Amino acid sequence: MKSKAETLQLWEQRIKERVQNGMTIGEWCEKNGVSKYRYNYWNKRVREKLKAGEEPTFAEVTPILSPVDTASQNSVLSSDFQISFKSIHVTVPSNFNPAALARLMKVLQEL
Repeated sequence: MKSKAETLQLWEQRIKERVQNGMTIGEWCEKNGVSKYRYNYWNKRVREKLKAGEEPTFAEVTPILSPVDTASQNSVLSSDFQISFKSIHVTVPSNFNPAALARLMKVLQEL
């Protein structure tokens, strides 16, 4: 009998392969003779494991404003700040929603 850690690692591999193969959960479960309930149980456990192992990542944010920027962007207040990532430039207002900014940063991180 496998330990829970070994089973978790096995399911992590299975889920990764399913995603890489582009199969839906239903297709994978039918092909492998596994109930969707069981798949979802282990998928939740794998996500919890991955989330627990995540280390926060930080990036230095340096405001880059030129006289042209300040003249052409009258709507940008001095308390606002900008985030530049690759070719994406985002102006974050001083009254930003922290949860929305966190979701945006997560999306940018996946690019």
